Amino acid sequence: MKLPEKAVSRSYQNNADVVVRMQRHRSWLVRAQSSDQAYRIACAASDAGIYFVEITFTVPDALGVIERLALRNDLYVGAGTVLSKKDGKQAIEAGARFVVAPSLELDLIPLCHKAGVACFPGAATPTEILTARRRGADLVKIFPADLVGGPYFIKQMQGPFPDVRFMVSGGVSLANVQEYVQIGVTGICLGSAYLGSLLAEKGSGGFADEIKEFIKRAEEAQA
Repeated sequence: MKLPEKAVSRSYQNNADVVVRMQRHRSWLVRAQSSDQAYRIACAASDAGIYFVEITFTVPDALGVIERLALRNDLYVGAGTVLSKKDGKQAIEAGARFVVAPSLELDLIPLCHKAGVACFPGAATPTEILTARRRGADLVKIFPADLVGGPYFIKQMQGPFPDVRFMVSGGVSLANVQEYVQIGVTGICLGSAYLGSLLAEKGSGGFADEIKEFIKRAEEAQA
C-alpha cells in the first residue's frame, strides 16, 4: 500500500524500510537544553516538511521526548548519541525507529536489527567505516563530517567502499547540502544549535521558510 505523502506507516516493516525512506527525505538532529525545547524544535521541523527527527540522549528526558514524538503519524523519530546497549534498548522501547551513535558502537547493531530498527554507528576513518559495514550497519554516520573533509571525504571513501551508505553530521549548511545529495549521501543532519537559534531568532514562520529552502535544494539536487 502506498503511503500518503505526509504520513508514516505504524506497521513499518523493518530497518531497511526506514533507510529507503530516509534516502528520499533525509534526517535532522535535535539537541536542546530542555525536553520542551527539543519537542518544540522537532514539531516545528515536522510541520515545515521534515519526516525524520533524531533526538539525542543529551536532551534532558530524551526518552520522554521520543515517546511523545512517536505518537505522531507524520514523523519518524530516532535516538541519537546512543552509547550503550542499555540506552539502545530503552530508545527502542520508547518508540525510536532508528538508533544513531557518534562512535563505533558495534553492539548496537544486532540489538537494533533484532527489533527491526535501523542502526547508524559513527565512523571517521576508513577502518571504522569498513568495520561498521562488515557488522551490518544500515548507514555509517560520518562525524564530525566537516572536520574530516566534508563532501570531499565522502567521495574519497566511496571509491574503496561503493556499497556503503552514509549519513553526515557536522557542518551541514545551505551551501553544501546539494553537494551531499549529489554524491549520494542518504542521511543529512542539520545541527541542533542551528535549528534552535533559527527558531528563537526567526520564529516559526522564519524557521519553516529556512527548512523549506533546505528541502527545496535537496530535492533539486536529487532530481
